[in-house]
Amino acid sequence: MAGSGSAGKARSGRTSGVGPAGAATTIRGRVARRRRLRFLILALMVLLLGLAIAWFVWLRDLPVFEIREVQVTGLETLSGEDGEAEASELTETVTTSLEGMTTVHVRQGDLEEALEPYPRVAGVEVETDFPNGATARLELREDGAVVGEEDEAVLVATDGTVLGPVPDGVETLPLIPGKAPPTDSTSLGGPRLSQAIVLGSVPTEIRPFVVESRMGEKGIEVELSNGLVLVFGDDSKAGAKWKAATTVIADPELVSARYIDLTVPWRPAVGP
Repeated sequence: MAGSGSAGKARSGRTSGVGPAGAATTIRGRVARRRRLRFLILALMVLLLGLAIAWFVWLRDLPVFEIREVQVTGLETLSGEDGEAEASELTETVTTSLEGMTTVHVRQGDLEEALEPYPRVAGVEVETDFPNGATARLELREDGAVVGEEDEAVLVATDGTVLGPVPDGVETLPLIPGKAPPTDSTSLGGPRLSQAIVLGSVPTEIRPFVVESRMGEKGIEVELSNGLVLVFGDDSKAGAKWKAATTVIADPELVSARYIDLTVPWRPAVGP
């Protein structure tokens, strides 16, 4: 029992020897070491990330990855002599632009800038074929209408973009009366833009019968080759209004109508 008491006193003495201050110092030391370790790990990670970025920036422009084989698609709708010439010019422009890039660094902004002089192009998407190939898919605007008459007439797309002078051999398109905008204009504006949007939404089966558009008492009016007038009002819900028009026109009982009011597309009104 005496020995046991002596051992207990010894242990008590060792414990009390550390004291609260010593324990606190030990804990602070451990916390400081952990912080230093976390800082070193974070610094190492930042360094490795910086090296990886620098390596990639250098690597992506290496000549070994230069684009040498270019395919341009989306030009199938360009036909006729003028269309083929435009397709050839677009192909050359895209090819020249892409051949200055690499398959791991396609500069989309530079390519779009190179295509800015061509209003026919609505967008471009590039798919690379590692290590040296690329395919550019062009999204082209479709012919929508003709603005103006004779030599001053200009061609506009279905979204109102001015495409330039009307080329020879272009298919018959609806007319938007009035003075043609300058050929360096980028787009129609105001009521004529609204008319272009309406004409641009015409279904394929009706397109050959659309003669022209104009502004009437209720807004936009479209005249068909048989004299029937379609009253659209504005360019909102143009697709739904054309759908309603085709349904009414297909009715065999529609014989002597003079106009169809489509301002409310789900309730078209036929006028004598």
